[in-house]
Amino acid sequence: MRKPTAEELHLMHQELCSAINDPTRIAILYELAEESRHVSSLVAALDLPQGTVSRHLKILRERGVVVAAREANRVRYALADPRVIDVLDTLRGMLRDLLRRQQRTAARMGSVSATARRPSGGTGGRRKREAGG
Repeated sequence: MRKPTAEELHLMHQELCSAINDPTRIAILYELAEESRHVSSLVAALDLPQGTVSRHLKILRERGVVVAAREANRVRYALADPRVIDVLDTLRGMLRDLLRRQQRTAARMGSVSATARRPSGGTGGRRKREAGG
């Protein structure tokens, strides 16, 4: 795939990135990945107020990430494109890898820090104790 233009990057950020920049909206998307749902079902699944869920669904709908279909006096929401879950799963994988790298770095820093706190000579403290000092 070719490198994106500045306009494409701006649109991608404005339309898609802004749609997924909130944990509640991401949770809604994962719920909708399982099956299309009414607001009341999402409210129960996420344990959030109806107004909160509706406000986030409005943003997702405006950004074209979810679609709404009226069913009598209720609205059923679904993913507009299931690839959004692939994108989110890729980001989760990247996050998992990042956290592992950070943990390894912290562990190395901890061992370097512990080494730096040892008395000079490494075993000097033991020798003094063995010598009765």
